[in-house]
Amino acid sequence: MSDEPIVDEEAFAATQRLIRLTALRGSPIEGDGCANCYYYLEPGAELAFCWQEKLQMLVGASWWCHFWEMTDDD
Repeated sequence: MSDEPIVDEEAFAATQRLIRLTALRGSPIEGDGCANCYYYLEPGAELAFCWQEKLQMLVGASWWCHFWEMTDDD
């Protein structure tokens, strides 16, 4: 038995396409990050689900994508 992880190449390729489509970044832009985005499900959490229709994945509070929208609080 090999110690190499099994990689789902199809899922990996789909995720890479999604990252390019959304311009997903690991850092905020001009103070706008996932933590203060309308679609960030748990404000205040370091990791939370993004419920934006095209993204729908676990994201970090300091991440950013082009679907970022201002929260009602801003």
